Amino acid sequence: MFSTAKIAKLVDGKLLRGTGETPRRVIHDSRLVQEGDLFIAFKGERTDGHAFLEEAFARGACGAIVSAPTAIPKSGRNVIWVEESLRALWTLAAAWRKHLQATFIGVTGTCGKTTTKALIGHLLAENRKVYTAPHNYNTEIGLPLALLAMSHAAQVGIFELGASAPEEIAPLAALLVPQVAILTMVGRGHLAGFGSVEEVAREKWALISLLPPDGTAIVNADSPELAPLVHAWEGNLIPFGLERGKLRGKIIGTFPGLRMEIKEPTLHFSSSLVGRHNATNLLAAVACALHLDISPRAIERRVATFKPIPHRLTLLSASFGHLIDDTYNANPDSTAAALRTLAELELPVNRRSFVFGDMLELGEAAARFHREILRLALGLGISPIFPVGELANQAAQDVLEEVPRSTIIYSDRQELAGCIRCSLKGDRNLLLVKGSRRLGLEGLVEKLTS
Repeated sequence: MFSTAKIAKLVDGKLLRGTGETPRRVIHDSRLVQEGDLFIAFKGERTDGHAFLEEAFARGACGAIVSAPTAIPKSGRNVIWVEESLRALWTLAAAWRKHLQATFIGVTGTCGKTTTKALIGHLLAENRKVYTAPHNYNTEIGLPLALLAMSHAAQVGIFELGASAPEEIAPLAALLVPQVAILTMVGRGHLAGFGSVEEVAREKWALISLLPPDGTAIVNADSPELAPLVHAWEGNLIPFGLERGKLRGKIIGTFPGLRMEIKEPTLHFSSSLVGRHNATNLLAAVACALHLDISPRAIERRVATFKPIPHRLTLLSASFGHLIDDTYNANPDSTAAALRTLAELELPVNRRSFVFGDMLELGEAAARFHREILRLALGLGISPIFPVGELANQAAQDVLEEVPRSTIIYSDRQELAGCIRCSLKGDRNLLLVKGSRRLGLEGLVEKLTS
């Protein structure tokens, strides 16, 4: 990282109480500050980071970037006063990006970004010094912070780019400047911001369109909304998929994890991941690894040792049998995929059940999407269903008179874990827990598996 004096110069800021230190990393959450960090204070809609400056310095921050100099505590040092903290963060991240000599990979899509990113990092780690951006740092704050945490020694940097409204991907792509861009899939996510799946596709494609002339796009050929964009693309392209594409995979088994094969080049691999959409994520990662000259045998070996990311279609044990934890987030396409995994997973169970949490940020069609998901679950023979949230409960009310009384079970959130245990008798049950992040259903999973 640059020294605090150089950072102040780069971001056109004024350095106060400078001591000449060089930060270890840049952090925006005072609770995560460690010795040697540079804390950056943002004025947000809910909280103002300037209120936590004293806490940040008490935790060992070596400096801070602020836009409110009156908030600087007496303990503060190496304080960089700027007009606007977010702009300073982007300026600093852009300068650090130019300082890094590595292959940059950007991953976007409605679903599968984080898993695909982690898979690529795992496949490459045996042969390269790899930096994988943490968590889901894919926003206007997260991506620059992830860039600033990348070591100069890394040979490959893997990042994800997210968007909930139009014109958010392009600036992120311009900051990252990746040589490889991966588009996992396009579906019905964040429709409150986009309005249509076609708009989602155009937004995600911005990552591809901003590739340099020698860059390579790796795109899901099975995603129909991407077909016209793929057809019109004149740059380097590696289409992949289970039905279409240059790199085409086939699922040959689903339990205890996905088993797949690719004919060209010849690859056979087994993974602890479950679900058809994870097969797509695997293909995207394999396509990237092959493009970066990782051998097929090394790929087979590394796929076998990949561990699923928590809360993303993770199969767990419970007193009533098994539980699929897919609580990280939800939209109609990811929920439909999870339901099909629930129905198809080759496990010795007698009953397959569903905790149906609200899918948020879907705009005017939200009620219709919830009814679609509920009818899909019923069509797959999934029962009982435990609705959680206003939208899921309303969808359940709409079909209540059409199904046996025991099919839909209502419960207060505080009593839900006990209600599920009472409803799922014996140890041959499989329960899917799925809902948007804001519902916090990972807490329910913890209760059910503890």
